[in-house]
Amino acid sequence: MPPGHRPPRTVTTAHLRLRPMTDDDALDPRILRWHTDPRGYELMYERPYRDTATATARLRSWAARWGSVGVGYWIAERDGLPVGIGGVDPLQHEGRDHLNLYYRLDPSARGQGFAREIATAATAYAAEWWPDRSVVARIAPTNGPSLKVARAAGLVDLGPRRAPQDPGDLPAPRFLRSPFARVGPVHAGDSAYDELLDLWCRVNDSGGAVGFEPRAPREAVAEALDRHLTDPHTTLVRLHAPTTRGQDDPPATGPLLGFGFVVLASHFAMRHRCSLMRVMTDPDQRGVNLGRLLMSALHARARKHGRELVQIDYRGGTGLGAFYERCGYVETGRMPGGLRFSFGDRDDVAMTRRLDGLPLPGSTNT
Repeated sequence: MPPGHRPPRTVTTAHLRLRPMTDDDALDPRILRWHTDPRGYELMYERPYRDTATATARLRSWAARWGSVGVGYWIAERDGLPVGIGGVDPLQHEGRDHLNLYYRLDPSARGQGFAREIATAATAYAAEWWPDRSVVARIAPTNGPSLKVARAAGLVDLGPRRAPQDPGDLPAPRFLRSPFARVGPVHAGDSAYDELLDLWCRVNDSGGAVGFEPRAPREAVAEALDRHLTDPHTTLVRLHAPTTRGQDDPPATGPLLGFGFVVLASHFAMRHRCSLMRVMTDPDQRGVNLGRLLMSALHARARKHGRELVQIDYRGGTGLGAFYERCGYVETGRMPGGLRFSFGDRDDVAMTRRLDGLPLPGSTNT
C-alpha cells in the first residue's frame, strides 16, 4: 500500500456513524445487554453470553482487533448514541483468512434499515481496503431478517454449511460469501470476453449510461471493448459471483456480476491520478450492493498502482451523482449539455475522490 494510504477507521453512512470499538464499549451496559438478552437470539442457533463478565471479555477481544489487525467491528452511533454493533472481523475458515460479517442492533433501533446500512458499508469497506480477504457469514435458516441483510450487502448464498458447534437436530446454517474481484487479461474468443460483451449490451439495452444508447450495435460495443482491452494504460477489473469451490481456485468463479476499467494517466505531471471508465453491473441484480462492491474493487486496484486521485465522469440526469457521493466523490466539473444523444443533450459531469483514506472537501467517507 503506498505511503499514506491507510484505511479510515470511522465510516459515515446515510444515518449512522460507524466507529471502532473500544474497551469502554465493553463496559457499556447498553452494549452488554445486546449480547446477554435472550430476546436478541430468538432466531439464531447461538445462545447469548451467560453473564456480563463473559460478554465483557468477548467485547474486549473484538475491540483489540483494531490495534492488532487494523480492522474489526464498529459501534454504530445515531445522534451520538450507540444503536448497534457490526462490521467485519478477521476469521480463519477452511485454513484461509477471511472476514466475518456481523451485525446486532439495540431493540429500539430495529426496523429502520440500520443493519443493512452497517452490512453494506462493511462489505464495501472490506472490498476496498482488504481485497485479498473475502467476507463470509453463516446464518441460521430460521433467521430470515439476517439472511435478507447479508444478501442486500452483496453476499451470495452458497447453500447449507454445517459446523461442529451447530445443533444436529436443526437444519444446517446457510453459508454466504462476497463476490470476487478478478484482474487479468481477457482476449477476443475467450468465454470471459463473451461475458463482458454480453453484459455491456444488456446494460445498454436496460438504459445504462456506459457510452451507448439502448440497442447499440453489438459490433460497435465490441470495438469499444477491444480498445480498452488492448490499451496498455488500462486495467480490467471483473466482479464475479463466488462458488462452493472457494477462492483457492481462480477459474472457479461464478457468473460475471459487473466490471469496469482503471485508466492510468501517463503524463509525468499526472502519474498520481487515474480514471474509472465503463463501470457497470448486472441490471438483473439491482439492490444487492454490487455497485459499491465494484467501485471498491476498482479503488483497490488503482491504489495498487500507487494512484492518489481517481476521477469518474457520468451522464447527467441519470442519478449517478448521488451514488458516487456515497462512494466518497465530489463534483469537480460540469459541462452543461456536453453530451448529445438522440433523446437530447445531457450534462457531462466529472467527480473526484482521494484514494489515501482522506476525503476531498465536501466528500463522505468510503
